[in-house]
Amino acid sequence: MSKLHVITGAPGAGKTTLLRHLRAYPFGTVDFDELPEADGHLLGIDITSPSASSVWPDYNRLWVKIAAMMLRAGRPVLVLCPLSPDEWASAAAGVADPPLAAWARLDCADEDRRARLAARGWETDEVQDAIEDAEELRGMVDREFTTTGRGPAEVAAAVAEWISCGAERHSAA
Repeated sequence: MSKLHVITGAPGAGKTTLLRHLRAYPFGTVDFDELPEADGHLLGIDITSPSASSVWPDYNRLWVKIAAMMLRAGRPVLVLCPLSPDEWASAAAGVADPPLAAWARLDCADEDRRARLAARGWETDEVQDAIEDAEELRGMVDREFTTTGRGPAEVAAAVAEWISCGAERHSAA
């Protein structure tokens, strides 16, 4: 059976940048940010707005289903997302035969996150929320790939090595 790998990360860690560099590797890779349109809309709802938080559990469950479908191709799948393992497990609870996942965290130094998010025009309180999210994820997911002081191609190569090893113990979805 093919294996699911999930890399979580708070905003500004570099998930979207990393995605472009992972295309060269022989596994399927998707990012939660790929479904919504550039303005954040999906099926007429601004899924990225806090006002849409009531539909986020359904969105998360949709991604668990997408990952399970991708695994049918018989090759490893990598999902980049902002979820914690508990949030993923909650979404997977509503899916028949959810895939088991190995977890890692994409992270960066808080000062890098501040600079990256400020460049996107984020407000100070939004940046602080992202820093707090990153701190929470650090306590939940041990395996880390840092983007601080490393280029995206180097990080992509390290992620590809992790996926190709296959020795990673998979935890319950």
